[in-house]
Amino acid sequence: MSTWLKLLPLEIQGVESLIEPITEVGEGETVAGEVSDGLRRIWTLYQGVKKAADLLGIEVRYSKASDEESGKIIELMHKSRALEQIFWIGALDELELWRGPLEQYGLRVGWKVVIFKLPEGVFPFRLLPGM
Repeated sequence: MSTWLKLLPLEIQGVESLIEPITEVGEGETVAGEVSDGLRRIWTLYQGVKKAADLLGIEVRYSKASDEESGKIIELMHKSRALEQIFWIGALDELELWRGPLEQYGLRVGWKVVIFKLPEGVFPFRLLPGM
């Protein structure tokens, strides 16, 4: 098992200040419930890793990136996607929301998970929410 996976539970427990979602519940969205403290920590960690990848990407866009910098961006992008998937799998398990393929899920202010339908005729290319 990789070092990152071994240390992930410690990283999650080490999250002190949460980064709450900023999007309000929208029209046509149904609130399914709120996520637990553990999932809030995973979401916060995901947001932090994604932000670090984005910022490093912007920085190297304006300079010649070294192989180390390019590798770090790729590492952070993969880890942020993994954390996002872990979050959504946990949220769907917690709230018992494994449903049909035409429903999508989102996270809103107050740690609320919402359900909304895709427009008719739209093929769901995303297999998991949040992608």
